[in-house]
Amino acid sequence: MAAGAVMSDDRPGRRERATAVVLRGGSVLLVREAGVPYYSLPGGGVHEGESAAAAAAREVREELGLAALRVERLEECDHAGFMNDHRVCLVEASPGEPRLAGHELDGFCWWDRTEPLALHPHVTAILSNMARAGRMGP
Repeated sequence: MAAGAVMSDDRPGRRERATAVVLRGGSVLLVREAGVPYYSLPGGGVHEGESAAAAAAREVREELGLAALRVERLEECDHAGFMNDHRVCLVEASPGEPRLAGHELDGFCWWDRTEPLALHPHVTAILSNMARAGRMGP
């Protein structure tokens, strides 16, 4: 676990993760960690004293080279995953394509939510929560 990462208050021993949902043209930005066959939503650990919204913006910038123009915290869409408590944030990102930075990620895609794709379970759960809350856009 990264130094300074916040443990979840809801479930001791678990990590609090800021999970960014970036929508563009009806598609969702997904990332793939190096060596992992499944896609996930961008994000990462929340640092001590950092809000989930600030952490989501930081992760989108650090991992994908995109600026967060607007971040909205969606508490009603949060998800308790296997290892992480996902704190969901809707992120409006700067125009342009992501640029993978560092060694953590080896791929990304704009998923139209219709094509079959290998997904981590949290992706389906969070996007279902967003759809129920009317937050998936057109």
